[in-house]
Amino acid sequence: MRKPPPIEAAPDSQPTELHVCHNCSVRLDPRLGGVDLPRRIREAVAARGLGPSTRVFSSGCLGECPLDKVTVLVIPPSGVGSEVKLIDAEKDGEDLAEHLARAAERAERP
Repeated sequence: MRKPPPIEAAPDSQPTELHVCHNCSVRLDPRLGGVDLPRRIREAVAARGLGPSTRVFSSGCLGECPLDKVTVLVIPPSGVGSEVKLIDAEKDGEDLAEHLARAAERAERP
C-alpha cells in the first residue's frame, strides 16, 4: 500500500515515483547491499531537497536485467514521460538523484 506524501509536500502535488527492481537488487554482489538500495536512494534524493516530492518503492521485475546495475522506473508527477534508468548500486543512488535534480531544474525553466 502506498504511503501518502509527507506533510511538507503541497497537498495538491503528485510525487515522482521511483520503482526499484528488487530482482536486480538481490542479484548484486552482497558487498553492495542491494536490498538496502531503496533506503540509500531515498537518502540521496532527500539530500538534494527532493525527498518531499519523491516516493521510492521496491518493485518486481521491470524487464531490464542489466549486469551489475539496477533498473529503476521513474514516473514523473504528470505520469507522462516515464523512463527506465539503469543505476550503479555503488553510487548509493547519487546518479539517480542527480538525474532527478536536473529534470526538476528543466521543469522549472520557462
